[in-house]
Amino acid sequence: MLLGIGLAAGARLTRPERGSYTVDFSDIPMQIAGMEGRELPEDPGVAEYLEADKMRTIAYGEGPEQVTASLIYGSSWRTVHTPAQCYPAAGWSVVWEEDTMITTSVRLPHPPPLMGRVMRVERDADAQMVLFVFAHKGGTSIDYAEHSWAVATGPPGAGGLSLMLSTPIAAGDTEEAARERLAAVAAELYPHAVAFWYEDFSAS
Repeated sequence: MLLGIGLAAGARLTRPERGSYTVDFSDIPMQIAGMEGRELPEDPGVAEYLEADKMRTIAYGEGPEQVTASLIYGSSWRTVHTPAQCYPAAGWSVVWEEDTMITTSVRLPHPPPLMGRVMRVERDADAQMVLFVFAHKGGTSIDYAEHSWAVATGPPGAGGLSLMLSTPIAAGDTEEAARERLAAVAAELYPHAVAFWYEDFSAS
């Protein structure tokens, strides 16, 4: 798969035309799913590790129901790292993971569905639910290899984006409630995150 991605990316380099995309996350709403958001400081080390060209992290809500959303954009298919690898590297154990379709009444800039991957992770006494969406111009992917292929063979210069959300599973909370929080934020946030790829689309 990676060899094929490399060959496809190399073929792209022989084509002179490249799209022009201005990635701007400044218009991401600070109120999502009834929760107030606040900007979290960017970690230059994380951005460098991910080879990210643009990042923004916002925490929506407070306390045990807080949802932290990270938008990570890169012009290369190599940029996005799957949380299924990053979380274990940070000491978290992946209890389970599965594909999920995010139901949304918000207008999408491309044909549905809006696909993602959800997982439960644990470290010591802490537990989190994590949802991530790999996006490319024209749709979403459910895993890293599929995403990498879509970016490498997609419109030149478009790149790819990862939308990663997490929320704690606190005492008295349920997995289903945590999943619902993540899906609600992702559904509203996603169109704004990818609007830069679509000239005639407005997420407002």
